[in-house]
Amino acid sequence: MTEIDVRPDLSVERHGAVACVRIDRGTPVNALRPETMCELTSVLDTLESDDTVRAIILGYHGRHFTAGAELSFLESLKSASEDRIRNEIYRHFQNAVKRLYQCPKPTIAAIGGAAVTVGCELALACDFRIVTEHASFQESWIRLGLMAPLGGMKKLPALVGYGLATDMMLRGRAVGGAEAVSAGLAHRLVVPGDLDAEALALGGELAALAPLAYRAIKAGLHHGLENDFETNFAKGLDSQCRLIQSEDFREGVDAVLGKYSPRFRGC
Repeated sequence: MTEIDVRPDLSVERHGAVACVRIDRGTPVNALRPETMCELTSVLDTLESDDTVRAIILGYHGRHFTAGAELSFLESLKSASEDRIRNEIYRHFQNAVKRLYQCPKPTIAAIGGAAVTVGCELALACDFRIVTEHASFQESWIRLGLMAPLGGMKKLPALVGYGLATDMMLRGRAVGGAEAVSAGLAHRLVVPGDLDAEALALGGELAALAPLAYRAIKAGLHHGLENDFETNFAKGLDSQCRLIQSEDFREGVDAVLGKYSPRFRGC
């Protein structure tokens, strides 16, 4: 393990081709603020542009992934103008979540504590979610007189169905780790002491996949979520034509014929 970056609200570690970004506010609850989201956006931009990084884990130090926004920040919002809310505060929050959701590389959220409001939205923006029995997903915005503004309104119903999404959004009900896996909100339930190791193992598995194909499939899944069937057919054909002309496709075919593990280079 090589630590490559330490910032006021985040730390970044490298494990070979896998980078682990940890929320680290120095408190057990890891409450977030706009500065945290600015740091996350900057880190994701750096990791996305680094060809040696093939997968990204979003983890944390402390007891919780994040228990939501910092209370002093919420207090300041009471007197904020619409312009400040729209163009300063939520620009930072939305930018970070969009970067995570649109990142062409594999993304994994590793959660063994509470992921509340913004934390839940960050987790939903990742491709995979690995959890322990102590994990908890909660879209409790309504208890603050607010709504989920960071993509959860779209992705949560797609993952768990309209019924459970309604329960989570309109009642603010928390969903624990085991239920999250059963409902399709999380992918794997692990024992608490294995969370980091399991996340790194999945990161290593995803890092070995063909980068161009992963990017195209991820974009296709997003496109399918956001568009109609016929548009998705056309988009899929365009992407497949480009992939068939790639070196990764040739390597994949040669590996099957030669019975060896492929070494994809993303070209």
